[in-house]
Amino acid sequence: MNVASHFRVFFTTCLAVFMVISCENPTNRTEIGRDNQPGTEQNAQINLKEIELIYRYKCSICHGKNGVSVIKGAPDLVTTEYTMEERVAIIMNGKGTMPPQKDVLDMPTIRGLAVYIDSLK
Repeated sequence: MNVASHFRVFFTTCLAVFMVISCENPTNRTEIGRDNQPGTEQNAQINLKEIELIYRYKCSICHGKNGVSVIKGAPDLVTTEYTMEERVAIIMNGKGTMPPQKDVLDMPTIRGLAVYIDSLK
């Protein structure tokens, strides 16, 4: 085997290990609401630390680490006056240049993000 073949085998093995390690254990999922309908923080049972990590990975690129916009066109999340249901709808369906997340994130995570964003105020 030449160096390129060794590299491909090494890279493929590392990628497979990373994928296995990063798989989520469904028993550790946090339920936010039971009816899979947009809800409020009253029926939310979330792990804000877990949601914060998702926010930092997916949302802070445009909306900033603390909810203060870092790019033109992205609203400051600390000053918006949306209801919880409006936040959930915007995260699900997108708005303006924000892409919809309904096919990327599950409903409990979307609700958790809406609750987390509200906590930034």
